[in-house]
Amino acid sequence: MGKLRTAGWLTAGLLIGIGLGLLVGWGIWPTQFTEADPTVLQENYRRDYALMIAVNYAEDGDLVGARRRLFQLGAENLEGWLLDLTVETILSGTAEQDAVYLVRLCRDLDIYSPVMEPYLQDE
Repeated sequence: MGKLRTAGWLTAGLLIGIGLGLLVGWGIWPTQFTEADPTVLQENYRRDYALMIAVNYAEDGDLVGARRRLFQLGAENLEGWLLDLTVETILSGTAEQDAVYLVRLCRDLDIYSPVMEPYLQDE
């Protein structure tokens, strides 16, 4: 009976601790990220961010805004980095619509590769 009582108290303590932790972490002092710097993103997230910029550019046509957001990524050779991303996306053949968005952005930024040609002919 004593072991059962101890196990009950330990379980109750554990549940209360988890509940208080969730209350404090989510309710009282939640973590807030504001104005995060895109230069600290890991490479795969930088690529996702660049794709989001290309999709947004396809919708709003704001080339100045797209260029500004791309420069915030902090790539040393932005044009080369964006071209590499676009070519890799085309050659992977897995996300054709992503390739279309990236090619349009590259075209309007005067970045070109012969691999992009089939996507440019449809324009």
